[in-house]
Amino acid sequence: MALPTPPEPRDIKDRIVKRRSACSGPSCDSFAVWFGNEVAKYLWDHWNRELTRVGVNWQRFLSILSNHTQELIDWSIRNTLTWDDLVRILVSELSPGSTETATGRRGGGIMDYIT
Repeated sequence: MALPTPPEPRDIKDRIVKRRSACSGPSCDSFAVWFGNEVAKYLWDHWNRELTRVGVNWQRFLSILSNHTQELIDWSIRNTLTWDDLVRILVSELSPGSTETATGRRGGGIMDYIT
């Protein structure tokens, strides 16, 4: 399955950085990237047809994405990961036959990251 690389959502990245700057505490990075599921919604809007065809629904997509919270932080807050690299990491995990999609292995829920 070839998922296209959507344009980098600079507006979402800017909002994440703004949220992070207004927060203090150990979970602020995770809170900032997950608040409102903005990145998840953006990617789902671009990929949902292809993912649904291979059996990945919204809930599983969120579960898979939650395993990559650090990469989301590295892209949006730390600027140590490019958008293209982030997308490449996510696509490799979402592809049919990957451990995640084949077994339904679940990572921590989103609430684990923001509480």
